[in-house]
Amino acid sequence: MLKTWGVYSVSLISTFIFFLCYKMWVSWFCLIVMLLIPFLALGMCIIASRTFTFRSESPGSCPLGDPAYIRIMTGGIASYFAFSRIRTVVTDRMAGTSRKMTIMVHDSGITNIPLDTSHCGSYSYKMLRLEIYDLFGFFRISRNINKDNEFLVKPVPSMPEVMPDMYGFKAKSLRKAKQPNTEIYDIREYQTGDPVKSIHWKMSAKKDKLLVKEPLEEYGGHSRILLKLTDDRDKLDLHLGQILFTSIFFLEHETSHKIRVIPPDRSEVSFDVESEADLERAMGMILRMRIPDEKDREDTHED
Repeated sequence: MLKTWGVYSVSLISTFIFFLCYKMWVSWFCLIVMLLIPFLALGMCIIASRTFTFRSESPGSCPLGDPAYIRIMTGGIASYFAFSRIRTVVTDRMAGTSRKMTIMVHDSGITNIPLDTSHCGSYSYKMLRLEIYDLFGFFRISRNINKDNEFLVKPVPSMPEVMPDMYGFKAKSLRKAKQPNTEIYDIREYQTGDPVKSIHWKMSAKKDKLLVKEPLEEYGGHSRILLKLTDDRDKLDLHLGQILFTSIFFLEHETSHKIRVIPPDRSEVSFDVESEADLERAMGMILRMRIPDEKDREDTHED
């Protein structure tokens, strides 16, 4: 704007000198036009701001590396003699970094703003302020927006170096059996109310006290998948893809499991996964976690 006013001031002085030296209708016309330009620009800016319409749409999520856009839809008389720009702050919640971005909108219709999908994580595109300028750039009218669009870049399933082995990954545990007759049982002392059939006579004779069989059965416990958070985003993207692949593999084989996330210098966080909805919820929470950088870890070790 200062540059515009500077150019205008020089042009106005030049026009006035031309008027003094050449007092004809052309000089009068040029001087009047130059004097009216700021008033015309102010009228344009006011009308544009009063009639300007703004709406934005953002996808909730996108796979890693796929193109994605924020759609900005504008309208009103502003498209003919004004332009606008949107002040935006982009925050990478995993890295804990923010950067400012200016989105230029020159006419009515739809403007597609590309989103950064190069790394997994949760990103916030917060539109703070809409600034409307007249066609010449003399005046500016601001309007607060404060609209926050959260965008998740999700990992793409990636096969790990070693395929999951259901026998090796599925945890086996014992619990009290529902059926009275099983091949697996534990021995304990007789308690009032225990059925006579459950008495282990041979063992009772050896120990010289009544002992009973308590039937047990095997059941599949929770398998566990470990994820170590790191500030190496390429490595983290790969690990997240492998975690997603393994978790989907378990769900396809009807195996409930846990995803254990181990942040540096913090206690681990565990997510129970028994369905696709649980996996979706767990991934969303992981992608919103803050990753300590090297400086954070050094400060923690010093303390």
